[in-house]
Amino acid sequence: MKLRFLPLALAALALPALAQDRAVSLFFDKAPGVDGTLTQSGTDTHLKPGDFSGLGIKFGAAVAKWGPATLEFNASYRFKSKETLAITPASPGSDYQYEWGYVSAGADVNFTNVVDFGGGLDLRAQQSTLIVNSGSSGEKIGINHLSPWIRLHVGYTFNTVPVKPFVALEGAWDLSPNDNHYTVPTGGTVDINKAYGVGNPKSEWSLQVGIRF
Repeated sequence: MKLRFLPLALAALALPALAQDRAVSLFFDKAPGVDGTLTQSGTDTHLKPGDFSGLGIKFGAAVAKWGPATLEFNASYRFKSKETLAITPASPGSDYQYEWGYVSAGADVNFTNVVDFGGGLDLRAQQSTLIVNSGSSGEKIGINHLSPWIRLHVGYTFNTVPVKPFVALEGAWDLSPNDNHYTVPTGGTVDINKAYGVGNPKSEWSLQVGIRF
């Protein structure tokens, strides 16, 4: 009879060692839109998006620990949000909007010593859509940009059981942003990714709230 409970006892002893190896969080961000200029046939068109604000979800799993340091792999999905794209000179009768979001995968090194702090690298697949409404017609142009981002964070984990809530503030910066001035080659066509990719944010600030378990 006692042997039946041996696996359960061993599992119970192992739980503390396995605890806090995973994390899930929601984040709210603000990402400043980037002004840009499109030059075609000697004429400049200025593109000015608003600042993007939206929600996302993040998952993480610790793969190694060294004292207060933890190496964590993570993945994030930032839901698309839409902002108005101002065009100068104005195009009467037309409404321009710019939609932006991303999917990312990366790694963090986190140090816990009273507070949490650390940083990491992400590879982000930014997914954008230029939406042009002109009179009774409309057009959507998909734009994709793959780039590495560097992130720094500071936060606090509450020492409770069986899960540990945490909060964190994070800043992130694009290491290979698109140029914000695109000149259309003479006699050529507009490269959509370069021409309108100028609206993609080059930085992001977020507040994260989640649990470790």
